This record gives sequence, C-alpha cells and structure tokens, in this order.
Amino acid sequence: MKILAIETSCDETGIAVIDASGTRGRARFNVLSNIVASQVKIHRKFGGVVPNLAKREHQKNLVPVLIAALKETRMYTVSGIKYQVSRERIQNTEYRILDTIFSHEPELLLEFRRKLLKIQPPRIDAIAVTVGPGLAPALWTGVNFARALALVWQKPIIPVNHLAGHIYVNALRGQPLRFPALALIVSGGHTELVLMRKHNDYRIIGETQDDAAGEAFDKAAKLLGLGYPGGPAISALAEKFSIFNFQFSIKLPRPMINSKDFNFSFSGLKTAVLYLLRDQPELLESRKSKAAVAAEFQNAIVETLVVKTVRAAKESGAKTVILGGGVAANTILRKELTECLAAELAETKLLLPEIAETTDNALMIAAAAFFSQKKSAWRHLRADPGLRLSG
Repeated sequence: MKILAIETSCDETGIAVIDASGTRGRARFNVLSNIVASQVKIHRKFGGVVPNLAKREHQKNLVPVLIAALKETRMYTVSGIKYQVSRERIQNTEYRILDTIFSHEPELLLEFRRKLLKIQPPRIDAIAVTVGPGLAPALWTGVNFARALALVWQKPIIPVNHLAGHIYVNALRGQPLRFPALALIVSGGHTELVLMRKHNDYRIIGETQDDAAGEAFDKAAKLLGLGYPGGPAISALAEKFSIFNFQFSIKLPRPMINSKDFNFSFSGLKTAVLYLLRDQPELLESRKSKAAVAAEFQNAIVETLVVKTVRAAKESGAKTVILGGGVAANTILRKELTECLAAELAETKLLLPEIAETTDNALMIAAAAFFSQKKSAWRHLRADPGLRLSG
C-alpha cells in the first residue's frame, strides 16, 4: 500500500511517501521519500510560532515539497500533450471546485493550478493528512491541499491524528506493538500518557493540567535568555553543567510527582524558575550558574515524566512503553526512561523514535495512516485544532 502523507499542524511542512505491506501485527515499511521544510529560523525571532505566518509559509512550501517528494520516488511525470488537462476541462465544475477549496489560500491555489494540474496522478493508494490537533491556520492549509489532490487525482484520504503519528512512528522499523501499550507523548503542545489495548484504541490516563513539557522548556529558556526552541537550548546548556564539574545548590520542585493520578503540571515549575532568577539575579551573570539552573530544570521535568510513566506502566500492566513527541529527542529523558524501565519492568519493551523522527514530519503521519486506514471522501474532510485521541 503506497501512502502519500502531508503534515502541516504547526511550523513544519512535511510530505512523505511510504510503501507499506503486511498486517498490523507484522507491518513492513519502505520509506520512499521524507521531506520536511522547517520554519524554525523564521519563527525564532518571535520566540514562538506565529500561526498566520506558519500558514503563509505552508502555502509557499507545499507545492515544491510535493514535487521534490514525487521526483525522489520517481512518480513525477509531466503529462504528454494528449494527457494535458485542457483549458475546457479546467473550466468544468470539477476544477472550479478548486477555487472553493482554496478560498483562504489564494497563493497555494495559484501554484497548484500552475504546477500540479499538468502532472500525471502518481501511483499511490491513498493520501494521508494531519487533521488535528494543531494550529488552525496551519492545519487547514494542509487539509485543503490534501482535498485538492484527492479531487484531481481521484484518491481516497485517510485523516490522521497528529498525536497518533507520534506513537506510530515507532513502528517504522518493523517492531510490533505488544498490548497493552502505554505511550508518553511529550511536545510543545501536549504531555499525555495514553493507554492502548489494541491498535487505534486510545485512552488518555494522564495529561498536563496547564503547560505542556515542551512549552515549559520554551518559557524557561526565555527566562534564561536562551534561544527558541527552548528544549534543545536548555538541554545543550545543561550538558555544560557536568562539564564545568562544580557544586551548585539549586533545587526546583517536581510538581504532582507524588499525586495518585497520572496527571502533570509544569506551570508551577516555570514560576519557580521565574522567582529564583528574580531573587538571585546573579545567577544570570555567568554561564556556569545558568547551566546549573538549566540542568536542574531539565532534571525536574525528566524525573516527573519518568516516575509517572513507570508507575502507570506498572499499574496498567503495559507490555510496551512508547515515547513520542518533540521532547522525546531529549537525551536525558531517553536515558532515564530506559534505565528505570530496565530496573523496574525488565520484561516491558521500550520503543524510542529516531532523533530525526521526534520533530513533526509526514513519515509519522503515513505510518499512523497505515494502521488506521479509515478513509474519508475529500468533501467531508475537516481540520480539528482541538482533536483528542480516543477509541
């Protein structure tokens, strides 16, 4: 099954093509193309993602990224004269629908008509696209692009939950999920513990009550005068703490670490850093002291995530623990979760994504689409910025 996937939930424009075979229990994936156009440099000066700016960049990126992906898979073929879409056909009702689909993306409509109507439909079985959660302007750009492709190419669409993508990216190397499975999803917008009894059966058993872990990293990084995105900036500075090899007495809280439920709270941790730097401004005067604050902040988040995840795995009888999301790239989190599970739940399998697969990409959307295969007609497809994982 060949799937072309589209991801535009935030500030990454991703298109991937996979060739999937086998069953859900024994799936095999051949990655034919995986291209991501990042907007990080554009949003960095604003200290975060600007939704309408992200939408504008998606409009610019989608067509060239698609063409690059099709060329990489040798599916890009410009039609000969007898196959060219005639002017009369473009003016037919079917093609005038494109004006309606792209009513809020005029730049994308122009590029779509100019560059995509002249190519032959690629040899794919379905188009997968992220429908939520995410930033509404960004999501709709990708959804409308998928709708237009489905119309012109006459292909079915598989709508995908972005968070399911962060789970199923771990299946790309052919490692089967043993159920029950517990997924820890940690990103800039989400921190959730999700229990799965079978494929596509999701129950959120714990989630943040305020800031997501990635959001807390961004806010703490700003307080420390570091760059965006905050997670990598704090992690890089925290590494200096051990290199400096000196004693520094800083202790930050581990919010809700001892609560009986599996929920999280990171807003108070960010506030603790704010008060610490307000009361001890000298901490911002040297690289060493800033590294100490960064290291303790990172440790507080990692310890909370690991303790809650291991306890949830024990109580749920999880046979597989899955890590996903942008914060899954954090080396300390990966190390601590690996070691704690090995020590306390040796029989539980841990699936960690490749570092390159932790950021938003269309490859994870393609993988989730294979395990879902719930197809939708392009007319009925809608973006849902607040979409949640559910059974």
